[in-house]
Amino acid sequence: MNFNLRPITSLVMLAALLSGCASMKLPDMDFIKFPEFKEEAENIPDYPNVADAAEKPKNLRSGETWDLAADVMIEKRDGFMAPELVDPKSDAEIMREMQDLGNQADAYKKDDPQ
Repeated sequence: MNFNLRPITSLVMLAALLSGCASMKLPDMDFIKFPEFKEEAENIPDYPNVADAAEKPKNLRSGETWDLAADVMIEKRDGFMAPELVDPKSDAEIMREMQDLGNQADAYKKDDPQ
């Protein structure tokens, strides 16, 4: 049998790491109890009050109406038909027009007084 030690070693190291993290105890650090922070925490300016929170709007659409609107949009998308081209251009004609436009842009740049 041919065993590859790398996966087994990685698995053992991962298990050791996780067991080490699970046994670690952190102190309970409540910063509000410290006198430096207690006064600041009690005197927070402009702290919002829950009673001042905005109410939920009453004119929201239901999930059913959202679904119906989405279905209408999907039907419009699926019903789209591309128009027939009267005189489609060949790839060579399109490339020639692109080259002509590029030449016009280059001629314009030559006239720039930089």
